[in-house]
Amino acid sequence: MKSNFYQWAGMAALALAILFPIYWLGVFGLAIDNYENGFLENITTLDAWDVLFVIIGALEVFVYLALRQSFKDQIEGGLAAVALLVMAALVALFHLTVVVDISLSLGLLASYSDGLIEFVLIASLVILFLYAAVAFVFAIALLLRFAELSMLMKVFACGVLIMAVFQFTVILGIANIFLFPVLMLLLAVHFWRGEQTVEVV
Repeated sequence: MKSNFYQWAGMAALALAILFPIYWLGVFGLAIDNYENGFLENITTLDAWDVLFVIIGALEVFVYLALRQSFKDQIEGGLAAVALLVMAALVALFHLTVVVDISLSLGLLASYSDGLIEFVLIASLVILFLYAAVAFVFAIALLLRFAELSMLMKVFACGVLIMAVFQFTVILGIANIFLFPVLMLLLAVHFWRGEQTVEVV
């Protein structure tokens, strides 16, 4: 049964690797100076992009929880397992902002639109910063046991560390549109190989 669970986790990671760049490139494009306009347009309209946003969030939460379980299959908790749980919670919070999107699109909170848009923008940036901080801790927790990791997880841990640093800078965070899918592909291989032998403390 656990084998089937990790097979599904691998499929979720693969789907995330494909859908993540499609969403972020499709909604905001590559131009950083268009981010604000893209954000405002996205949050005030209800379309297929919002459905994809929710799907990506659900997949990401599932992948983090599956990776956490793969650690807990070998150890009792651990810093990396806790960090993954926090990362999953932050991702869920970030993607729950779609509720505001739906409300504004349906005109339910039209009189509060300016305040809500500003709130969601600030809240999103804060959540992304916290996510980067926790991802950094997660990467360090793995790298502290570098010699005990499989080669695949060594590369993954280094990639997460780079991703977190990029996220801190905000501007370089655009590179994560391409780095994150690579990390998900590594996780897909990790799950499909059945490499549930990582020891983390």
